[in-house]
Amino acid sequence: MDVGETPEIKIGLALGGGSVRGAAHVGVLDVLDRAGLQPSVITGTSAGALVGALYAAGQAPSEILKLAQTLRWARLVRPGRTRKALFETSKLGVFLEAALGNATFEDLKLPFAAVACDLATGEEVVMREGSVAQAVMASAAVPGVFPPVDRDGLMLVDGSLVNIVPAGVARRLGADIVVAVDVSGPLPRRPPATILHIMVAVSTLQPGGIHNLAKDADLVLSPDVDGYAFWELSRIPEFEEAGRAAAEEALPLLRALKGAAAARKVWELSRQPTAIQASSSMP
Repeated sequence: MDVGETPEIKIGLALGGGSVRGAAHVGVLDVLDRAGLQPSVITGTSAGALVGALYAAGQAPSEILKLAQTLRWARLVRPGRTRKALFETSKLGVFLEAALGNATFEDLKLPFAAVACDLATGEEVVMREGSVAQAVMASAAVPGVFPPVDRDGLMLVDGSLVNIVPAGVARRLGADIVVAVDVSGPLPRRPPATILHIMVAVSTLQPGGIHNLAKDADLVLSPDVDGYAFWELSRIPEFEEAGRAAAEEALPLLRALKGAAAARKVWELSRQPTAIQASSSMP
């Protein structure tokens, strides 16, 4: 790097699970894009995996929002015909393949990872190869609600059970700064009324999740999403606006974090020639 040149700082964005509340991620992405703070690395769990995959595939936040506003549960799922889940998701699979253009991870414009849970072992599975649509399906397969996804010989379910906001994964993918977006929030003010609502809500109650975020992320955004329920598709505009508000409030801090990371990288690089010269001068 030339003297005085500003080093590249990679922002990693970790998008968490939260069903329809994941629309808040679109607001966050739009604010970051407009501020010139686009993520270089993106990871996601469940709803976060869906939004993250679409963005990594090259879709602008405005395009993702338009797509989200067309969603209706009847277009995505229907009552299950097996004993594995309440709903059958073949229509959801068709929707995802159309939205993502049958992309593989290798086709994406940004490094991306989706997180699922291995139902046999309870371990985290980080997906970075193969079909992106299938990975999103696995990451969002709420146990009992949607059927598990058989991928590479593993039976996978919702990643929210093991890593609801995969900030540490973003760091491992090379991010210098990690911004985590947690949309799990508390239970909605209107309590779950059916077994379906209860099962979706329980999938976001990951013990220790906040503690892990404080350790793995440099900045945690928690959009104000508790006014509406996880399953209310009609509230997508409100969730998107909550994400937008949280991101705009955090912009000064994110810029400061980026500046500090750049200064540290310049300092680290400035010390490397000294070490190289010292070693080359040794007999």
